[in-house]
Amino acid sequence: MAETLLFALPEVVDAAHREAHWWLVDDGAIIEAGVDADWPALAINPLAQRRRLVALAPVAAVRLAFAPANPAAASPRQAAAIARVAATEHSLGDPATLHTASGVLGDGRIVTALVANGTMLEWLDWTNALKVEPDHIVPVATLLPLGDEWVSATIGGDSMIGRGELVLPFEVELAAAIVGDSEIAELSEDDVAAALVAASVAPLIDLRAGRFARRRRIVIERGRIRELVAIACLIPLLALLLAIVSIVRLDTASDRLDAETLRLAESSIGRTPTLESAAADMAQVSGAGRGGLANSLTALFQKLQAEPGISTTELGYSGNGTLQTTLAAPTVDEINRVLLALQRDGYRVTAVPRQAPDGRSMVDITVRSGP
Repeated sequence: MAETLLFALPEVVDAAHREAHWWLVDDGAIIEAGVDADWPALAINPLAQRRRLVALAPVAAVRLAFAPANPAAASPRQAAAIARVAATEHSLGDPATLHTASGVLGDGRIVTALVANGTMLEWLDWTNALKVEPDHIVPVATLLPLGDEWVSATIGGDSMIGRGELVLPFEVELAAAIVGDSEIAELSEDDVAAALVAASVAPLIDLRAGRFARRRRIVIERGRIRELVAIACLIPLLALLLAIVSIVRLDTASDRLDAETLRLAESSIGRTPTLESAAADMAQVSGAGRGGLANSLTALFQKLQAEPGISTTELGYSGNGTLQTTLAAPTVDEINRVLLALQRDGYRVTAVPRQAPDGRSMVDITVRSGP
């Protein structure tokens, strides 16, 4: 069982007042108790671990209201909610200014604690200023066992009496007026200690609920922090390693692709080109684009169809996209008409005329695309 530090909240909060009654509970027993201003240091045990903190709300600041078990409620939680609403409606204060929390007694009755919102805020501000934050806030009045007989107890600086469904601060004149001649049994020190231990383990009512519930904080062990720091330092290194591996793989794939490109280009054009010129050389051989062999040859044959008297005696093609041929005709005028038609279509044409042995006119020409 974890060590628990119980401490009494002041009835009237004073920021300069640090003194409080306190009890240190361990293994189901009070091992130390006192009243001083140095008690906040006990929130941390000698092993630098935070102790469980339970604050006791004074009897004068918290009113208890009792309600019988509600068989019509669908669940104990619904019954508690109904009891809280009823207690708030029957209170003297504005319901919007009150905070409530409920618990179930052993006989099934529901007890509801009511406290002003402002009082809760003052208590929490006071504990925060002392660098302690209670896990639970328990009405000290719930530590008093209520039966058919009047009972009194002093817990810390709180003296109270109660019977049945009534608990109130112990004041001589008020007690005499209410109790009359009835006997008042005072709880022994052992009974008070047992009530404090019970409150430290399983309090009947916890005012740290609803709007005043304690926010959970994520606590990371020191060993985990070192592991997270190491992982954070490794992330950039892993990212760099991944980038290097990706670059090496990409470079290897690029080299394979270049080698395959040159192999295909060599098989297509019959020679080994450079990587920069491979695409252009393959396009010329395959006829892709205007300067390919197929396009140049087609353009020449289309023009020759209009001049049936012209014949070709030689035909050649160079890798730079130039078509070479020799045209022969009875007169040079027929050949000139073909050359002019090719030029009008955008082909660059060169012509070297000569005379054939049989008297025909012959012209050695080259045809290339481009301006």
